[in-house]
Amino acid sequence: MKAFAFLLVLIVSLLYISPFYSMYQIGNSIKSDDKETLNLYTSWPELQASVKEDLELFLKNREELRKKEVEGPIGGAIEDLKKFSELLFGEKAINVAVKKVINPDSIIKLAKISSSETPNSDEEVSQSTDADSQIFSYDGYSLESFNLISISDFEALVLTPEGDIYFKMRFTFPRWVLYTVKSQKLTEVIAKKVEESVDLVRKIRKILPSN
Repeated sequence: MKAFAFLLVLIVSLLYISPFYSMYQIGNSIKSDDKETLNLYTSWPELQASVKEDLELFLKNREELRKKEVEGPIGGAIEDLKKFSELLFGEKAINVAVKKVINPDSIIKLAKISSSETPNSDEEVSQSTDADSQIFSYDGYSLESFNLISISDFEALVLTPEGDIYFKMRFTFPRWVLYTVKSQKLTEVIAKKVEESVDLVRKIRKILPSN
């Protein structure tokens, strides 16, 4: 009976600890440019799909806010762009923008840029480690909350120097794999690429002969 109870406690403990080990592996692989390890702990197609969903909502909201701006980068440009070429916008343009950012090389590069731009003062470190709501804090990153949705599904909220990141991980033997991320920072970076595509096509339209 004691052996069974010990085994049960061990299994439950490992169940809670193992996602954090995967989180550590992902963070460490980004810092060390280890794309092979990063790929083992990341489902890129699912991750891209989750980011794309947030991006489409972000662009839709931005479009509504800019409807009154005639020369806004999203506003009237979306309809112009659709008329010009469905191949340059819509699903294909957004997919291209997402894939350019949500991949091992770009994620590692983005993390390095963010790290170099983030101040690292003693005051800020003290503020991040003393917050009552934080479960764990390390190197500017703080675990705000986590939850085992099921025996094979895990979610967590992490506070970073660039804002909150919500993510989900799924247990795929023998590891937990990242498959969902919601981050305002990532959404804004990708939205900027889409807007740059809009501006580029608008410039092309100006130099093309009109019918």
